[in-house]
Order: sequence, then C-alpha cells, then structure tokens
Amino acid sequence: MLLRIKRTLANISITAANIPITARVTLWYSFFIMAIVAALIAISAVVADEIFEDVSQKKLAKSVTKIANNTEEFEPYDDGIFFIKYSDNGELLGGLVPKNFDGTLEMDSGEVRYYENGENRFYYYDIAAKGKKVWIRGVINAERFFKKEGLFLLALGVFVPVLFAFVLYGGYKTIKNALKPVATISETALDIGKSRDFSKRIELPAGKDELHALASVFNKMLDSLEKVYQSEKQLTSDVSHELRTPLSIIIAESDYAASYAQNLDEAKESLEVISRQSRKITLLIDQILELSRLESGRNLTLKRINLSDILQNLATDYEKLASAKGVKFICEIATDVEILGDGLMISRLADNFLSNALKFTANKIELGLSATKTHALLSVKDDGNGISQKDIELIWNKFYQAEGSRNKSLNAGSGLGLAIAANIAKIHGLKLGVKSEAGAGSEFWAEFDLVNLKQV
Repeated sequence: MLLRIKRTLANISITAANIPITARVTLWYSFFIMAIVAALIAISAVVADEIFEDVSQKKLAKSVTKIANNTEEFEPYDDGIFFIKYSDNGELLGGLVPKNFDGTLEMDSGEVRYYENGENRFYYYDIAAKGKKVWIRGVINAERFFKKEGLFLLALGVFVPVLFAFVLYGGYKTIKNALKPVATISETALDIGKSRDFSKRIELPAGKDELHALASVFNKMLDSLEKVYQSEKQLTSDVSHELRTPLSIIIAESDYAASYAQNLDEAKESLEVISRQSRKITLLIDQILELSRLESGRNLTLKRINLSDILQNLATDYEKLASAKGVKFICEIATDVEILGDGLMISRLADNFLSNALKFTANKIELGLSATKTHALLSVKDDGNGISQKDIELIWNKFYQAEGSRNKSLNAGSGLGLAIAANIAKIHGLKLGVKSEAGAGSEFWAEFDLVNLKQV
C-alpha cells in the first residue's frame, strides 16, 4: 500500500514537472483566488443576513415609535410596514393585519419579535402610544428582507465570477510577461548550443528583478565560457603549430634513415636528430600539461617555506650551468626569508626566470633576493639583447617568443616558461614584472609578502 502511494506521488510529481511553469503558477494562483472568493461569498451571506435583518428591525421600531409619539400621523400601511392600533385591553381599533399574521398576539413593548406561520415569516414591534391608552403595532413581512438578501447574493454570484475571470486573466498575463526573460534565456542558450557562438548574449530590457539578475549572471558565465573557448582554440592552434616542425623533422629523418642511410653512422645521425626532437616534444607536452593544471585554478595549501633555501639550491645548479656556458653567475641571497606558498611551484617560477636568463644572456647572470620589514623581492638579471617595448607586455602569453631581440633563432624554446611563471604568481597572489630595453639586458622580478603578514 505504502509503495503504491509513493508511486502515485512520484507520477504526480513527474506530471507536474511536465506542465509549463506559467500554467502551474496560474493554477495555484487560481486555486487560492477561488478559495478566497468562496470564503468571501460565505462571509458575505452571513454578513448580509445580519445587516438586512438589523436594518429592517431598526426601521420597524423607528417607524412604530414615530407613530406612537404622534397618533395623528397613523396610517395602516407605509413603506412595507403594516400598522395596527389596539386598545389597552387588546381590542383591535384600526389598521391592517397582514394575511397569515396572528393579530391576537399579546402586546409586549421593548423589542422586535419574530412570528412564523408555515412559510410566512414576520417581524413585529409593539409600543404604547404616548399619553393615550392605545398600543401601536408595526408588522413587516420578513419575506421582503429575504428577497433583498437573495437579490444581493444573486448580484454577488454574478459579480464574483466576472471578477474572478478578470483577476485570473490578469494574473496569467502578468505571470507570462514576468517569465518572458526565462524564455529569452532558454532560446539564447539553445541558440548558443547549436551555433557554438559564445559571443552571443541575453538581450533583455532594463530591469532589476531576479530574472534580470539571473540573465546578468548568465551573461557573465558566457563571458567566462567565451574566454575559455577562445583560449582552448588558441591553445590547439599553438600546439599544432609548435608540434608541426619537430614532427616534420622526425618524419624526414625517419624516411632518410630508411631509404638512404648507407651505414650505421649515418643511421645514428638520424636517430640523434629524432631523439632530440622527441625530447623537445616531450618537454612541450609536459609544459602544456603543467600550464593546464595551473590555469584550472588548483586549490593550494599554503605552507611556511624558506625562500632563501629554495633559491640557494637553484643557485648551486645554475652556477655550474653558467660556468659550462662561459657565463659569470653572481648570487646575493638574503638569509632566512620565509613566505607562505607551494615550495615546488615557487622553485619552478624562479627556475623559469633563471633558465630564460641563461638562454639569452651575453656574459653574466645576477640572482638576487632582498627583504624589507614587509616584503621580499626576487630578481634575475641578464645582460642580453633585452626586450623591445612592443614585446614586453606579450612575453607572458602562451607560446609567445619575441623576435630578433631575444635571439629566437639561436635559443628556440616553447614559449611557455614565462606563461607558467605568470600563472604561479597569479595563484600565489604575487606581483610579477620585467624591466628591459632592447640592447640593455632584462631583469625579471617577483614580490612576496613575508610570512608574518599572512595568516598561517
């Protein structure tokens, strides 16, 4: 039984979900309006009964009292009221007794009384005439009152449905117009899904309600999606471009070795080229994956790390690499500089600065770490050809390599190192920059907050 009830409720929920929101809201709206109208009709009937009864009785008492105070104005019938004159001992003296009313009822002054004879109903009121041994009785047919009440309820019964229909139609149109932005949002979303055009936006007239706020949020989401989409498109294009050359070389060398190599030495030369280009492709893929992880916004757990120790370890390695290249390596690192961050990422940032300097320097590299009371500054200088002003804002972009000034032909890289450094800085909230002029060398720098200024 319980299972059957659950299934029934589930079916009702599914059915309700298939009904348009406008119709659902209108149905609920109509239900409550009907409930309110029914309550109003019931209350009106009770109130009308009380009102008409009270008004009729007051009118009866007032009219009888008026005649009793001035018997000269006595008339047997006036404005729906029958007037009867009695002696002090109950003898009928004049007036009109309504049909089916008992004219022998005992006199009793003070309140309006009710008399019923079959289907005939009356209200009557007695009062002694002022200064005379005469009683004046007023009788009113209660059917008049009930007829008035019936006409009132009939009018109410006609008016209320008309009012309900008007309110229902007005509510439906209001709800439909209010939900128009939802239809616009849906149409735009479907259009974007079909066309893959993420530049489209939801166009709504000015407004500050919840649906306009939703549209605004939706447009902001589309802004983000468009950026991601364009970025992915550009990445695909750039990766294809970067892989094309080494793959072409690998194919050419493979074909040569297979077709023209006469001996082992010639084959070895081709294999060395293939190996070198393969490693280049591997490095490129690793850097792309690393960059992708960084751009995905990975959540970091910041730890207290010794920046001085990280840089000192890198300096040891690069001093040997510089020496092998005939380059002077100068290192000035402040001791015990502590920051909050990911040690591996910070090391990667500094490594990219140093590897970049080693590629493009002429005679020397300078690694420096200085500290104030609040900040630490990492800097890497080289005395290479420098970077032109038109390139200086672009070097942080993926796959960008400056022409000429940075000896691209001699120091071919992937163009991803500085992009990786920029993303590491962004994740850590670091300030990053470069000072350079064409022909005057370059200085890359990163500014860190000291650990005592951050929450640990």
